[in-house]
Amino acid sequence: MSKTKHLYVLRHGEAESYGYNKDELRALTDFGFDEVKSTAQVFQAKGEMFDAVFVSPYLRAQQTAQCFLEALGSLIKAETCPLITPSGKGEEVALWLNSQPYQSILIVTHQPFAHQFVDLLVDEPLPANFAMTTATLAAVQGELFATACCQYRWSVSPS
Repeated sequence: MSKTKHLYVLRHGEAESYGYNKDELRALTDFGFDEVKSTAQVFQAKGEMFDAVFVSPYLRAQQTAQCFLEALGSLIKAETCPLITPSGKGEEVALWLNSQPYQSILIVTHQPFAHQFVDLLVDEPLPANFAMTTATLAAVQGELFATACCQYRWSVSPS
C-alpha cells in the first residue's frame, strides 16, 4: 500500500531588480524577507510540517529557505538542489523527488518553474486566482509525483 506524499513549493521572496549582476546572485530585499516570514507564519498556523528541504542554488532562494526555516524554528537543514532553478525541467524534478525517501518535502524555487511544476503535477486545472507571486507557498499531495497524479491542496501568499 502506497502512502500519500506531500510537496510544498515555495517561491522565493522579493529580490533585487535584475540588473547587470548575475541573476543567481540577486539577494532578497527587506520586503522579501518580510514576505517569507509572513508566509511561514501562515504555514505554521496550518500545523503541517515537512521532512526535507531542497533549495535552488540561487542566492535569493537560499536566503528564502534560511528565513523560512528560522521563522518556523525548524532544525531541518536545507540541501541545495541544482535541478530547481528558474529553468528547471518538471519531469526531471518529479523523477528525482520520487527517488527521495521522504513523505513530505519543501522545495524553494523560482518562477517560471514554480507555477509550471505545480501545474504539471496536479490532476485538475488550478484555481483561476492561483499565482506563484513572491513568497507564495503551494501544497500538493499524491502517491507519486508525476504528470497529473497529484491533488492541489492549497496555496498561501504573504499578507
